[in-house]
Amino acid sequence: MTIESMPQRAQPVIEPTGALPFPLDPRLHAPSVCVVIPVYNEETVLEQTYARLRSTLDELGVQWSLLLVNDGSEDGTIAVLESLYRRDARVSYLSLSRNFGHQAAISAGLDHAAATADVVITMDADLQHPPEIISDLLIAWRLGYDIVHTRKISTERQSGARSAATQIAYGAIGRVAQVNIVPHASDFRLLDRDALAAVRDLPERGRLYRGLTPWIGFRQAVVPFKASARANGSSRYGFRQLAQIFGRAFFDFSTAPLHTALALGSAVLALCGAYLIYVLGAFALGYPMPRGFLSLIFVVVLLGSVNLTFTGILGVYLARIYNEVRGRPSYVVARWREHDLEMPQRGLESIEVRLASSRRGHARGDLQPL
Repeated sequence: MTIESMPQRAQPVIEPTGALPFPLDPRLHAPSVCVVIPVYNEETVLEQTYARLRSTLDELGVQWSLLLVNDGSEDGTIAVLESLYRRDARVSYLSLSRNFGHQAAISAGLDHAAATADVVITMDADLQHPPEIISDLLIAWRLGYDIVHTRKISTERQSGARSAATQIAYGAIGRVAQVNIVPHASDFRLLDRDALAAVRDLPERGRLYRGLTPWIGFRQAVVPFKASARANGSSRYGFRQLAQIFGRAFFDFSTAPLHTALALGSAVLALCGAYLIYVLGAFALGYPMPRGFLSLIFVVVLLGSVNLTFTGILGVYLARIYNEVRGRPSYVVARWREHDLEMPQRGLESIEVRLASSRRGHARGDLQPL
């Protein structure tokens, strides 16, 4: 199928994220698409998500597959996944051995996405990421972009406090981050095959894809959209989870805290030197020096607080180094259910540990589909 034979929509708003490393090359063929969705306790919404995805992708007329990643759900999610797998040969799923977190589940999905897919699209299962936006992402891909992010213009039923906190956090990250993290971005994005290969080869285990995907470069664009309200229940990304994400973005993609410590230490040293010159000058000229413990206590407490604060900052960086050096996998897969008629059945249960890339001299375990 060619692009001319595919359903056409009004041209979406597509914003380049910056200068292109090389010119856009329009793609004229219809891509094969793999949609990766991490799920956690989404029993009540999965059928609706699948129905809207199937309708959208079938209407586009593209070859598609769906990979669902069960991140240790505690409800009946696994039963729904098995039902979808048995009903539709285009649906497969991974079941992780426990809850590893949203970003780890995305890593598992990207590592096991269909090898034949031209593009991989990640999105959430709660329908805050409208499946209908996929057509806009594909339009941007056909224009020649390799990575297409999405940016939330607004979110239905989101509290003012959360919106304000998100605005402040993205503003702070934008000032200090060493990569161009898209403000109000989500994990609803398209990756071309080459961009996906580059992301897979990155050595980090503690991953934040909102920072890693801009870091790898390529030709990138943003599609703004209005996020819907959750189809069921409330968001599982509370202030604690948001603080963890923004903290990871702040420390993983910036050395500003360390430079702040250096600048503040230099300023305090300069002040101490100036005060020493003042004391020596007053002593030489015979001026009396004021006595008292108040100023001494204030200076000691101030310097002690600054020291403890930046010792804590060093501890955060040290903890991240420790997590990377010890080499534990980002996730462990307990089951991989995938339709493959050319391969013999070898039982339902398998264990796979995601190891480091072989480019770093380590072994990588590759789990074969069932």
